[in-house]
Amino acid sequence: MKGREIAAIAVMTALLTFASGCIVAEGPGPGRDRYETYYYYPDDEIYFYPHVRLYYWLDRGDWQHGPQPPRRYILEEWGRVKLDLDYEPHTRHDRFKKDYPPRRDRDRDQDKDRDRDRDRDRGR
Repeated sequence: MKGREIAAIAVMTALLTFASGCIVAEGPGPGRDRYETYYYYPDDEIYFYPHVRLYYWLDRGDWQHGPQPPRRYILEEWGRVKLDLDYEPHTRHDRFKKDYPPRRDRDRDQDKDRDRDRDRDRGR
């Protein structure tokens, strides 16, 4: 009887461990030579892993995942960046956030540059 209890506890512990984390299907990871494609949406800081059809997003400082992002996000295909990686991108989010700033920020900066150049050309 004691052996069955220990086995049951081990199974429950394993299930809870897997249920609590962000698990991606077999494939990417340290030490593997296989790269997986992810898409990053810089404006919303969301990742999509098409191999398993999961989205990853930050919610109050914690990474969440699911088959669809929350309804508050409107993801545009033209606004995404393709990433071929051997690790889960949200684990190095600070790097991608720096390398791919939100497009709306870039658009705003481009507007400022354009306005500054226009004013300079007009002699202001």
